[in-house]
Amino acid sequence: MKRSELEKHIGESVEVKLFDGDTMQGVLRKTGTEEVRNNPNLYLKGGYYFLSHKDTYVCKSCLFRVSHIKSLKVLQEE
Repeated sequence: MKRSELEKHIGESVEVKLFDGDTMQGVLRKTGTEEVRNNPNLYLKGGYYFLSHKDTYVCKSCLFRVSHIKSLKVLQEE
């Protein structure tokens, strides 16, 4: 997957399958953005992505890079 393709889905509910077989669901977010500036673990580490709960920036997954993703599926909004 290319970074440009992944970044089209930032802020959307997605299901991500990583290289190690883990599958996670949540809202796709990017580290190093102004929304996470109060969390140094997410703000100082650029070039990574994470999943959060809807309407929050609370991380509910591990941090991962584009190269870690095997597949991405956009989920329907409920």
